[in-house]
Amino acid sequence: MNAYQLIIQPQTAFGTPLVGDTLFGQICWGIVEQFGTEKLEGCLQSYTDGKPFLVVSDAFPKGFLPLPTLPSTYWEQQGETDRKQLKKRQWLPENALSANSKTWQIHAKTSSDIAADLSRSHTQPHNSLNRQTHTTGAGGSFAPYESEQIWYVPNHLWQIYLLLDEGRLKAEELQQVITNIGHTGYGRDASIGLGKFRIADWATTELFAQHSSGNAVFTLAASCPQQQGYDSAHSYYQTQTRFGRHGNIQATTGQPFKRPILMAQTGAVFSGARAPLVGQGIGGISAAQAQAVHQGYAPALAFTLDIVKLSAEAV
Repeated sequence: MNAYQLIIQPQTAFGTPLVGDTLFGQICWGIVEQFGTEKLEGCLQSYTDGKPFLVVSDAFPKGFLPLPTLPSTYWEQQGETDRKQLKKRQWLPENALSANSKTWQIHAKTSSDIAADLSRSHTQPHNSLNRQTHTTGAGGSFAPYESEQIWYVPNHLWQIYLLLDEGRLKAEELQQVITNIGHTGYGRDASIGLGKFRIADWATTELFAQHSSGNAVFTLAASCPQQQGYDSAHSYYQTQTRFGRHGNIQATTGQPFKRPILMAQTGAVFSGARAPLVGQGIGGISAAQAQAVHQGYAPALAFTLDIVKLSAEAV
């Protein structure tokens, strides 16, 4: 698979975090809109059999990656000892990847180190509108509700990594689909102006080739590692449950929700895994759309993990 680095600049607030599996789903709908259903069906051939046509990372501040999820025993201690402050160091500069992995936490930055208010969330008040009566509720009653919006610091650039099988989808075709998403909006409430971005740069990257050897990997998106044969005794991650829902026209059906999926969060460390990707494609997630799949794959970078035997307290 060919590796690309996509640089984007948010233009509006977002209703949905910029995460790889959600963006992958919207790209699939974009392929249908741009090139037709048959094109997507061809792309998805063998997707759940370990042969993805595309794997999408989360969005990270330009020049940074997520600090791998490792117990504190794995990190070299220097200076700061407050665990709460150390946990805020979540962004690893890409130029620190060549250093010994024990020192990565020392090199890592907090969000405020990168930019003031790098991203912030706040609630936005709305009001329901009855489309038949053109009033705000039954009998004109007031029916307010709130939704959360994510605001990214103005003019800051974010990077997304893409692993692409160009035998099924050309790079220029993918770029056009993502450009369209940037114009129309990504995620929740795109129809009212949220989730817009512009592509600032698109280029091939040697990042995965440069970090392809080691005894472990860390992931750049949420993934599904179940039954993949990784060394569970020396793999570390936090879990999350995705309660997904369909997008595009499928969201307006009577069954817009997908089945929940248990995933390992971004930054997961898997011993015995191989770069540049880990995980699996997940099918059978929708009662309304049998062919629907979920990206359980994640781009992954290899590194050398100095294995530490942990006590129960350290874990």
